Amino acid sequence: MNKKKSLIRGLSLLLCLVALPLSATTISIQIVQMDDAHDDVTDSSLIVEESIMDFMFSQGYIVSNSPVIYDKTKAQNGMIMSLEDAINGSADYLAYITVYFDRKQSSAAELNLLSNIKQAQWSLVKVQNRQELDSGIAKPGPLVEVDDSAKGISTFGQQLAKVINTAIRKKN
Repeated sequence: MNKKKSLIRGLSLLLCLVALPLSATTISIQIVQMDDAHDDVTDSSLIVEESIMDFMFSQGYIVSNSPVIYDKTKAQNGMIMSLEDAINGSADYLAYITVYFDRKQSSAAELNLLSNIKQAQWSLVKVQNRQELDSGIAKPGPLVEVDDSAKGISTFGQQLAKVINTAIRKKN
């Protein structure tokens, strides 16, 4: 009988612990694609977005995103739209990232190449008070032929996510 009561108490305690409300920091990711060669969302932009989201998730964040903005007329109001999405999604932070492509010199402008990315400009906004906490510009480093691929784009996105993560950690 004592074993049965112990088991019931143990299971009850476990259930209570699991049922306690957990809180995690939430971040909304917005990618803006600035690319004169394309008038639709490119796979390169999606690779950057996915790598950032994966990295932030692996760091324990609850991650959401809004569709990539690729239309220059929408990009002008992109921050406002993204902030509204982040507010509606109850996000703690908004990472607003504009990726600039330069495909004019590229011999393979249609491919997912790191060399087609000129730079990424980012802003980190605390959604609650709409205050920009940090911002910066990231550029791909010197290119090694092996890195000039979708994998290189993914690595660039992860490096960008690390910088944004560091900015969040400094502010908390």
